Amino acid sequence: MNISLTGNPFVDTGLAVLAAKSGCSNIGELTLEKIKQIHGDGSELARRNSKLKSMTIVFTVNSLATHPGIKPVEKRSQFYAAITSAFLNMIGLEDSNERCESCGNPKSLNIDRTIADTLIPLGYKKDDVRYTGRDWFQLAGSIGSDAQALPAGSRSPNLCAKCLFSVHYLPQGVILREGKLTVFQSTSTELWYDLIEPIATELDERIMAGKFETLGSKEGSVAILKKTFDAMHKLRRMETGISLFIWMFSNSGQGPDCKIEEVPNNALQFLFKAYTSGYKTEILQLVSKEGAPENSFLNCISAGKDYNRLYPYKKSSGVQPELFMLYQTEVCSVQKDSLLTAYKIARHLKGKMPDKKKHEVTVTEITTNPALKSKIKRLIVEMVEDGSLSYGEYAKLFAEDSGYYIGTKGNAWKYIMYFFSNTDWISHETADSDTIVPSNLQYVAKQIFEQYIGEKGRSRFKKEVLEKFALGKIGTPWLRRQFLKNALISEGFDYETWKSLSSGQNGRATFFEALYRFRLLWTEWFRTTVLPSGIEAPKIEDQPDELGLPSNVKADVYQIVLNYLDQRGSERFAKELVAGLVTGEKGLWWFKQKLAALNQGYSDEHFWETFLTDEEGYSIATIRLFQLSLELINVYRQQAFKPNKQY
Repeated sequence: MNISLTGNPFVDTGLAVLAAKSGCSNIGELTLEKIKQIHGDGSELARRNSKLKSMTIVFTVNSLATHPGIKPVEKRSQFYAAITSAFLNMIGLEDSNERCESCGNPKSLNIDRTIADTLIPLGYKKDDVRYTGRDWFQLAGSIGSDAQALPAGSRSPNLCAKCLFSVHYLPQGVILREGKLTVFQSTSTELWYDLIEPIATELDERIMAGKFETLGSKEGSVAILKKTFDAMHKLRRMETGISLFIWMFSNSGQGPDCKIEEVPNNALQFLFKAYTSGYKTEILQLVSKEGAPENSFLNCISAGKDYNRLYPYKKSSGVQPELFMLYQTEVCSVQKDSLLTAYKIARHLKGKMPDKKKHEVTVTEITTNPALKSKIKRLIVEMVEDGSLSYGEYAKLFAEDSGYYIGTKGNAWKYIMYFFSNTDWISHETADSDTIVPSNLQYVAKQIFEQYIGEKGRSRFKKEVLEKFALGKIGTPWLRRQFLKNALISEGFDYETWKSLSSGQNGRATFFEALYRFRLLWTEWFRTTVLPSGIEAPKIEDQPDELGLPSNVKADVYQIVLNYLDQRGSERFAKELVAGLVTGEKGLWWFKQKLAALNQGYSDEHFWETFLTDEEGYSIATIRLFQLSLELINVYRQQAFKPNKQY
């Protein structure tokens, strides 16, 4: 009779231990006959479990094998051997019609009757009805206490004989991690059994040598990683879809606990590739020195997080570049092109800083020193200017955009820091420069570029824009003026587009990154004279927490435009009004006069005080003027260029 797995990690681990003891090459070879041969009369199991330090964590101190109230000690072993043998002999012969809540078997075992029939003849004193609690099955609910892992509520769970028997071999198949006992599950039975079998074998050898300490004690994640690497020795490849689940539990005392951690397929792919590439020793050495459990290597790969010990620290230059690249691409899902760009920038930076002492300072400060970051960004511009780096490469390393903001990846600086300490490594790959530029960014950049050069020429663009960027003289006020100028001739230069360029990941308005991207694009376009084609005005939906003009103010601005066009015509509107708004000659006072002429409500000082202040009480007068100006110019463009419209 073959024994099938149950889906319960505690039961299945016990079955895997029995299969390992039987010499099974896989769990499918385990039969009831082999189990009975291993178990015998149960005395060997009783002898071992009574001494294993993991036993009380698995079954509490109230287990028959360790119960301090049962004396002499030999009686404990006698009772324990007898009851486990009884469980084994009842497999398939259960006497309760309740379904097993561990494996789904149609029948379960009446544990009270089994104890009475088996142990009372041996002298066991049974004063009350016995229920299945945590002393019989891990994390099981019992009468008078809350349930733990099984769905029984506050009553004794129904369990079949196979489940009740198998878990007694669990103490010989567990490993310690973070102070808790650990068992495994996997979507791959092969990987799972190859993990448990060597653990059971090693524990068996230790017990025979008289060592009863729990495997993995004081080793942290190292022991689990060792076993995982050992299990991968038999695998030819790591199939997609395979995951590993780590159950860390404690069943003892007043605080039983269970934590399940998934090691997803991408993390297993990384471990398999690291193992087959020969990085097992380096990883184990790395992990042996780690600190807090929450930032452990195993936790990081499970969560898909970066692992700090990969990076340079003090005299260490970090792990090998190939291992670093493998971790970032497989675990953190970083594009290889991003890392190759960081490597290229780091080599360029290293060439600019040959002094060793300066190099050491730079390594520690690349991620924290704003002045050093600014220097690196200037070097990136130089690289784009001479063609050794493209905008696309920069974007793959730094850009983190959405429809609502132009953002940057903070980890980009960490990658540069890593490669700055590993510039002797030679990569034979180059980054692909193709990238998707956000439509709002590319459209605005192209329109401003073409408008400026069309009006003033290339030499003035270089002098008045690119060179002034280098001097730090191009900022938000300059970009506002370009928006107003281009709103006169092109759609898409509205406040929604403006906000999409200015909003960072934290919700605060900033144009540093958008301006820097414009600078890189314009530097590249100026050098190559090749501009993107087929770009349409961006369609930007309303951003969260949008601070636009109220609809009634927009309607009145619309009326101002119509009145002005009717009275003075389109030519004077563009020459007198738009020019005045761009240069700043016309400001809020002008708008206040025009709006008040339409509606006396605009003369109220309380209205203006509220209108020019945000929810936190800060002045937004500059923003309001810009919003009003943009709205007015956009309305004018839409009206002036309507078909068959004469002004």
